[in-house]
Formats: sequence, structure tokens, C-alpha cells
Amino acid sequence: MEYKVQIEDLTEETFAPYGKVVDFPAIDPSKSGDGWDCWSYVQMLDVWEPIGFGLVITKRREWVVTAMERHVSREELLLTFDREIVQPVARCIDIDDPDESPDPSTVKCFRIKPGQAIVINRGVWHSPAYPASDDARYLFGIEKKKDKFGDEMINPWVDFVNGSIVRFE
Repeated sequence: MEYKVQIEDLTEETFAPYGKVVDFPAIDPSKSGDGWDCWSYVQMLDVWEPIGFGLVITKRREWVVTAMERHVSREELLLTFDREIVQPVARCIDIDDPDESPDPSTVKCFRIKPGQAIVINRGVWHSPAYPASDDARYLFGIEKKKDKFGDEMINPWVDFVNGSIVRFE
């Protein structure tokens, strides 16, 4: 079966079921100085181990998702550098089920602008981000520990149930 999903703008409200948004708040900075403004602790990452960071170049390709991964023991930070990216996510039905597959009927796709970031909740299914137009670069950060149901360095990708695919636009 094929599902079609519209790309949504990233807001705290629309992304709340999947995680947290990191963006400049519409309030006065908590600190400022000569030539700088600072908003301290606009978001938190819940970690117990050192955080590992990785870099991704996401290349132009068809906007189709057939598989996703999830981390049931860790949150994941994702920050775009230079261009807009699109992040597909899907709801976790049972975080304690090691055999769960991502449900394509729950997929949402969010447009993340340069300077914005997201923290993906534990258990939330996600694919690699896609560039909104031209190739883009992003950073991810995640606790450097094995997940409850295995190690993502082996093969974390789980196909959608019934071989479904998701197209987004």
C-alpha cells in the first residue's frame, strides 16, 4: 500500500507527539552583552551517558520512505546547518515490543529550517532526513550506548508493515 503525506512546518504543537523543538523563543534573552544575546536552556536532552555526534550529507532523491529506525533507550538531537531538511517520523505504538514495525499510517514529515533543531523522543520511528531542495548537511547527537533492542551500527532499518511505502510532498 502507498501512503501520501504533506510536509508540515515545524512547530512545538505539531511535533509534540514525536519530540521537542529547539528554536529561538519569542521572549527576551536570559543573558546579553556587548554584541550578543543568549537564551539559556531553551530545550533539554535527557541523557545519562556521553553524547556522540555524527554528520550527515543528505542528497537529493525521491521523497519515498520504505523503512525507519527507532531508539527505545535514547533521545536523538538533529540540527540542520545550511539548508532546509525534511524529517519523516512515525509514532511508536509499544516501546517495549522488540518486534514492532513502523506504521506508515502514522507518518508525518516536518520541514526543519537552518538554525532549528529537534529532539526525537525515545521510541519514535524516523528515517534519515531528506533535503528540502538541494543537498543539505545536518548533525545528530545521541547517547553513545547500545539500545535496549540492539545496536544501530548493525542494521537498524525496519520495513513498514506489509511492504508499504510513504511518499511525501
